[in-house]
Order: sequence, then structure tokens, then C-alpha cells
Amino acid sequence: MVFGSLYYLTVFLPPVLLVHWALQALARRWPVAATFAANVWLLAASIAACVLSDLPGLPWFLGCAVATDLIARAIAAAGPRRPRLRKTLLAFALAGDLALLCLFKYGGTLSRWIDALAGCALVPAAELAVPLGLSFWVFRSMSYVWDVARGVHPPARTPIDLLCYLALFPIFVSGPIVRWADVAGSFRARPFSAALAASGWRRLLVGLAKKILVANQLAPMADAVWAVAEGGGGMSPGMAALGVASYSLQLYFDFSGYSDMAIGLGRLLGFDFRENFLWPYASASIREFWRRWHVSLSTWFRDYLYIPLGGSRRGTARACLNGIVVFTLCGAWHGTGWMFPLWGLWHGLLLCLERLFGPRRAKGEPPPRRSSAAATFRFFAAHAYAIAAIAFGWILFRSATPAAAGAVLRSLAGLAAPDPASRALWLECTPVFETALAAGAALCIPIVPALRRALRRALPEWLVWTAESVAATALGAVALLFLAAGTRQSFLYFQF
Repeated sequence: MVFGSLYYLTVFLPPVLLVHWALQALARRWPVAATFAANVWLLAASIAACVLSDLPGLPWFLGCAVATDLIARAIAAAGPRRPRLRKTLLAFALAGDLALLCLFKYGGTLSRWIDALAGCALVPAAELAVPLGLSFWVFRSMSYVWDVARGVHPPARTPIDLLCYLALFPIFVSGPIVRWADVAGSFRARPFSAALAASGWRRLLVGLAKKILVANQLAPMADAVWAVAEGGGGMSPGMAALGVASYSLQLYFDFSGYSDMAIGLGRLLGFDFRENFLWPYASASIREFWRRWHVSLSTWFRDYLYIPLGGSRRGTARACLNGIVVFTLCGAWHGTGWMFPLWGLWHGLLLCLERLFGPRRAKGEPPPRRSSAAATFRFFAAHAYAIAAIAFGWILFRSATPAAAGAVLRSLAGLAAPDPASRALWLECTPVFETALAAGAALCIPIVPALRRALRRALPEWLVWTAESVAATALGAVALLFLAAGTRQSFLYFQF
């Protein structure tokens, strides 16, 4: 069962929501018992989703979850008077999580490297099937134990609450990386309201539309361009630029669409997940981009790696080194091969350069007004720099080899002779693709919030609410028609 599939939306989800809403209604009279029953029901639904999607990976998840609960409780029981024991238990838990992550994601690659260095088969190169959502529930497990050890929050009241948090089906596969401190209260009480459910329903449908109507329609062009590049061929600069733009927008609408669906489902279940994308393509620097892109991941690396390494407290040089290390590891987290760490290194180096040479403002100082022509030019030049740097990074991220990335870059610069196979790329420029490209380019910047604010100033709130609901329902209906026609593709972040 694939998240966002027709079966998921029409067969699995409705009974899960109906039973959960019934239990939430009972919570008004029996709050403790009904909420506990709702948590058990969500845990059962999440385990069922895992069984339907990835049964072989379930024992690994359950083993990690049980170990996380036991170690976190042992850390809390050790108390502040035994710091060495707390640190030992924390190190053991983190080492176990990292070992699990490395075993499945990098075990085969590491064994091949060892064999290549030794010149013989020392380690069997066993390629293990990666459990569904491994990267995300391992990071949630690590943050939970770490925060218990730091005293940010106590352990979960019951193992059921923790298991439900780690297995929660809206965020199980690809995040966001929700932290326990943000949702702990929701496991004690989740008041149901029609307004929250309506908001969640609209968000779910909008996320589905972003995935099906934009990301999926841009994918064939991006795949076709990179297929030519990975075959060693070149193409015209315009076609290469079209491929890079398609992939940049596909990745954004694919993952932000998934995040919207997860946030919407969370609201339907009574949870309030934080936003994961804050219009990243409106950024004027790479530093701003990472404050807006995949916020749950960037803040996770900031809080659990960058700050423990020293952050920016030990001078500019150390801050730059820490940033490069963190982003290189962030790239490696996404997958094996050299291109992911290289993508992370690219962003780490840019952040270092921005720290050294970028404009600086005193803390709390507002940004300068764009009242002059020079200020306006600087504003748009900064955005152009950010978009170009981000797009270069996506070329590294999408390419399987440096040769493929080089072929795309040479084509962009007009230095590659067009391959005969590249002539067929124009066949991907269908009306559906062109519409999706235009919609993606327009909607990747905060036009919709600005339009919503303007409508709320001019129209009654109920009318705006009705218009939003009608628009979201229409988009969702069209997306479901595309799904029924068999145009489904897996979310890109499933592979990470």
C-alpha cells in the first residue's frame, strides 16, 4: 500500500478516520479511557499500514521502538546524580540507531569498499532491503532519547504512546521529523473540532494535487533529460534548462505535497505538526533556503549535530567547518554514492562563503528597505544567485554520477553537441506538461498567501473559507481522477 495511492485514500483511510473520530467524541465524557483507546487504534492502524506496505521491515522497527522506550526510561531512572550512566545509555542508544541506519543504507557500499581496498572478498556484500521510512523513524528515535537525556521532556507515559508516535502512519514513511515535545500533549488529549477537520481535509487535498497535478506531470521531462545525460549525450541549452527547472519544481511539489498531506492528516487526527516548507524558492540566500526547505530535517541537524559540535560559539573558522561537516553528512543521509555528499558539501561551502562575505545585520535589525533602484537590483540579484546555486545543487543531487552532472552542465553552457536522442525530448512538451510547469513556477513563490490576505480584506471570512474549500475539493477531485487513470508515481522521498 503506497501513501497517497487510490487504495490508501479510499479504502484504508476512511475507516481509520471514522473510528478515531468516534473515539474522540467519546473523549468528551471519558477523556482518559477514550484517548487511550484512540492511541491504541492509531497504533493498530499504523502497524497495519506498515504490514500492508513493508512487512519484512516491521520487526526492525518494533525492535528499535522497544529498545528506545526501555533505554529512555533507564536514562530517566538514572537521574541527574548518575551522569556517567546517563551518558553511557545515551551513547548506546545513539550508536544502535546509527548502526541500524548504516547497516541497511550503507552496508553493501561499505563492504564493497573494504573488499576493493583489500583486493579480495573479505566482507560479504549483502544488499539488504531498506525498511520503509527507516531514515525518518530512526531520527525520531534518536531525538526522543537525546531529549530525555537532556531533560527536555520526561519519557512517554506509556509504551503505547511512544510506539504510536514512532509508527504514526501520516509521518512514518517520509516525515516530517516530528519531535516528541511537539506532540506529547496530543497523546493525552486530542479535542476534535469541525474547523480543524475541515482545515486538515483542505490541506490533504491540496497536498495530493501538488503531487499528482504538478510533480507527476513534470517527472517525465526531468527523467528524459537525465536519461540522455546519463547515457553520455548532450542536448541544447534550452532543453537542459527545461530539465533542470522540471526537476527542481518536481522535487519541491513532490515533497512539499507529501508534507501537506501529512500535516492535513495530522489535523484530521487531532495533531498539529509544524510546517515543513516555507516557500524555499523565495529565498535570497542559501542560508535562508535552509530555513525554509525541509525545516524538520534542517533543524534536526542544527540541534543534534551542529550545536553539539560547537555551532558558531568557537569562532568563524570553526563555525564554517562545523557547517561543512553537517551538510556533508546531511547529503550522505539521503543515500549512497558520492553525489549526495557532494551536494551536501556544495551547500556547506556556500553557507561558509555567505558567513564570511555575506551582508551582516545587527541582531533584531530589520532588513533594508527596497526604496531605491540599487536596493531593488540587489534584492533581485540575491534571489537570482540563490536560485542558480540551488539549481546547481539539484543537478548534483539528481545525477547518479559526476559524468551525468557534467553532461547537464556542459549542455547548459552550450558546450555539448546535441545527441540525436535528445531530439525526442521535445515530445515531452505536452500541453499537460506546459500547464504543470507554468503552475509550478507561479505557485512555488508565496502568491497564494498574498491572494488569501487580499481576499480576507475584501470579503467576509465565511465566503473566503467557502471559496478555499471549493477550490481544494475541486483540485482533489481532479487529482483523484488522475490517480484513477493510473498516473500514480511514488513520492521521491520514499527512496531516502
